[in-house]
Amino acid sequence: MKSMAPFLAALLVSSGLFGVAVASRAQQSQPPTPVPPSTPAPQPASPAPLTALQVFDHYSEVIGGRAAWEKLTSRVSRGTVRIEGIEGTGTMLVYERAPNLEQSIMTLANGYVFRDGFDGKVGWEQDASGKVKVLDGPRAADRRALADFYSEVDLAKIYPHPKMVGQKTADGRLAYVVEACAPGGSPRLLYFEAETGLLFRTDLFENPLSPTPTSIIRQDDYRDVDGIKYPFKGSIQGAGVNVQFRFTVLHHNVAVRDDEVAKPATSSN
Repeated sequence: MKSMAPFLAALLVSSGLFGVAVASRAQQSQPPTPVPPSTPAPQPASPAPLTALQVFDHYSEVIGGRAAWEKLTSRVSRGTVRIEGIEGTGTMLVYERAPNLEQSIMTLANGYVFRDGFDGKVGWEQDASGKVKVLDGPRAADRRALADFYSEVDLAKIYPHPKMVGQKTADGRLAYVVEACAPGGSPRLLYFEAETGLLFRTDLFENPLSPTPTSIIRQDDYRDVDGIKYPFKGSIQGAGVNVQFRFTVLHHNVAVRDDEVAKPATSSN
């Protein structure tokens, strides 16, 4: 259609000039006739505002669509992690297996190791001393919801009552902002870039009465991997916490053993 635009423009101009010439000749032989008042041209209707579910659906499409995601059943990811206040670069290893099994292992530059995951029943965390804590309350609800291997294309299921907040500029990007909350979980604002439809920021409110988010989670550098788009870069920023991570390797549909996604026992050390 773009290649036709100059031709159509020229045609409209020449047609207009032809009309003026015909009218001029007619006026020489006929008395002028009254010109009826012009009618304002109809204005195009404004597009209907997007709903939260439409934003979710568009995001699902731009990251590959449900069919592409459901071809994947496991993921092993490796990357690097940096924490403000700790010198050096640590490593990150993540095991995931459908439908909702996962474990993340973060080894810091100072040698401390932290683990967290979901074993299909409960969410858990293991601190550097080896002590394992089972999550409860809103954090447990959020962990359960987001452990869904297909969570990125299941947003409408995870957040059954989303609310469209509107458009807002955040981090220099115009975004559609959706307010959402998993049943029993903490409310959050999800920022989808208006231009691309990609989710790039989440504001988490663990205290629903506070206007300030407890933490801001960012994700970026989406890349095409095995038929889907996946963010290779992210960060978590909160009170006194600034974590930045980057994936370097992603492998799908590889064997993930039970022990690689199991809740560990508390260490005796």
